Amino acid sequence: MLKSVGIGPFNDKAGSGEHDIELDEIDPFTFYCYIYKYGTKRRLKYLQEIATTLNIEKPSGESGIPSAQAQKVWLFPYKYERNNNEVRRLWHLFNKELKGEITDQDFSDALLIRSTGKTKLTEALFYINPEKYLPINGPTKPYIKEVLGIDPKFNTYTEYVDILSEIREKISIPFYELSYEAWKWNDERKKVNYWVFQGNPRVFDFETALSQEILTDWTVSAHKEKIKIGDKVILWITGDQAGCYALAEVTSKPHQKNNFT
Repeated sequence: MLKSVGIGPFNDKAGSGEHDIELDEIDPFTFYCYIYKYGTKRRLKYLQEIATTLNIEKPSGESGIPSAQAQKVWLFPYKYERNNNEVRRLWHLFNKELKGEITDQDFSDALLIRSTGKTKLTEALFYINPEKYLPINGPTKPYIKEVLGIDPKFNTYTEYVDILSEIREKISIPFYELSYEAWKWNDERKKVNYWVFQGNPRVFDFETALSQEILTDWTVSAHKEKIKIGDKVILWITGDQAGCYALAEVTSKPHQKNNFT
């Protein structure tokens, strides 16, 4: 089915070295990873073509779906390293999920498979049931911790489910929408702002403070709600020798200063 819509490659290895055989088995999680390794337009196109093949409703968007790493699509190792029914064990986990019967042992067993980790596994579970699961990955981890105030660390399936329960208590939207919100939040956070902080040398000896590296903060009166950690700053000193005296980076959120400390 993946081949029929132009997805690939499916190169496997019978031994160490170059790819020399074609993949002859796959699990449902890796099936989805193959689709989501592409950019937004291509994977939506592939999803729609697969939906047509299956005679089901075609999706109109793919917002909030985590991307799979193109270099690490499989949740299992190469053929010559598959020696313990890795693909069958992933199918077992998939079938247990369809019945709602995953146990800590099932989850732990899947994590023992080479090329499968907690991030990848929670993304895979989200692929097949985005109402029940939320991926604990790069975009969602900081969102869960900083916005929702929940520690995203877990080791077992039970701990993972407990985190999902905590999240549900604090949100009113489905997990698939939350996944998109977390992505947007992170994307916005990555956008770096550039600010000019202006100082008057008649009020403070900025040049000496900079040369002795004792200038660690700056008083701002405008745009406090927009200044964020990671933003870049130009320290501009006015007067007869006006100009940029230093470049800086914001390392903490703007806060009320205590004049007594």
